[in-house]
Amino acid sequence: MVKTLVAAGILGACAATVGVGAASAHPVVVHSDYIGNYATQEACAADGASPKTGGSQYTCTQAQDGTWDLITS
Repeated sequence: MVKTLVAAGILGACAATVGVGAASAHPVVVHSDYIGNYATQEACAADGASPKTGGSQYTCTQAQDGTWDLITS
């Protein structure tokens, strides 16, 4: 009987600790200006000029592998 009560108390304390840890977890919001990688500069510029990605506030930067990275500002 005593062992059962002690075990139940320990399990209850663990459950309470897990619940507190999960309740205090905040989602991590990462803001990145990187939109994507393109095979050609023309494709990068076309998506950069789109209102959905950048409009007039974008830059196409050539990566080391020869592809183009679209970055908004």
